[in-house]
Amino acid sequence: MALTLKQWMVAVPRPKLEAKVRDAVRDYLRIAETLPRGQAPLNTQAVAHQLGFNRKTLKKYGLDAEIAEAAERQASKGKMSARESGLRSYAGILHQRNREIEAMRRRSEALLARVCIAEGNAQRLGIDPTELWKPLPVPDRSMPHTGTQKLQKVSKFGLNQLNTRGL
Repeated sequence: MALTLKQWMVAVPRPKLEAKVRDAVRDYLRIAETLPRGQAPLNTQAVAHQLGFNRKTLKKYGLDAEIAEAAERQASKGKMSARESGLRSYAGILHQRNREIEAMRRRSEALLARVCIAEGNAQRLGIDPTELWKPLPVPDRSMPHTGTQKLQKVSKFGLNQLNTRGL
């Protein structure tokens, strides 16, 4: 005996989704509370996206309140992501900057010591140290380099051989 659509809807009700959603959300919240906020954000939209449910479904079953409570517990445990801790810790940022400045200062002093050694060695070898700091002369570009391959062939083979090859 075949059922009509209306009879079928009454006879075979839609399965309840609430228990499945509640279990999935509670399991996710239990895990997410132990993680830093940046790694597992706890708000209705993020939880709905992670679990694959609609955020309105979570609100319909009152799970948004549980999510908010879990977010407060996550925040009170004090686990922050590396990004948040860097943003909040200005003292840490200043300390890092001071370490970088000190490292640059040490590198520049080491470079200056190497320059002094080079000048000392130049003087020991009889070279005037001021000559080390003169700029290199500009290369002579009065004669163009175009056609140099043809000139090289002429000098290599001689003018007679160049003409006999058809070049």
